[in-house]
Amino acid sequence: MIAKDVMETKVVSVKEDAHVNEIAKRMLAHSISGIPVVDGEGKVLGVVSELDLMRKQIKPNEPSVWTTLFGGNPDVEKKHREALKKYMGKTAGEVMTSPAVTVDVSDDLEKVGNLMFNKKIKRVFVTDGGKLAGVISRSAFTKLMVEEAEI
Repeated sequence: MIAKDVMETKVVSVKEDAHVNEIAKRMLAHSISGIPVVDGEGKVLGVVSELDLMRKQIKPNEPSVWTTLFGGNPDVEKKHREALKKYMGKTAGEVMTSPAVTVDVSDDLEKVGNLMFNKKIKRVFVTDGGKLAGVISRSAFTKLMVEEAEI
């Protein structure tokens, strides 16, 4: 079985300039936990997840005074700057996680499942010719299990 066989084709998406409040409303209205951010041609640029929206509600921890004064760990400082940018962000482009994890319509379903499992993600976006074609969420695997048991 391949990605095209199980993907959901009615995918709600947003552009980079979509406001975070609009994104949250769309996610709630469609009962989804993540929404792809696409450009004008349908290429997936990133994803805004519930976790990305949660980051808007929780101020990032400040680096320690020692890190700041003595130029401690550059990775800590970089992560803090990125977290602060997302905290302050107002549009999809500013808060999204990028790149989004994508698979091709012809990718084997086992590959898709392993990717989701290993990366600990809830969904992958399916592309065809580089453009958004669908989404496969964890629930697709549960549905597949039930369908196979009924055969």
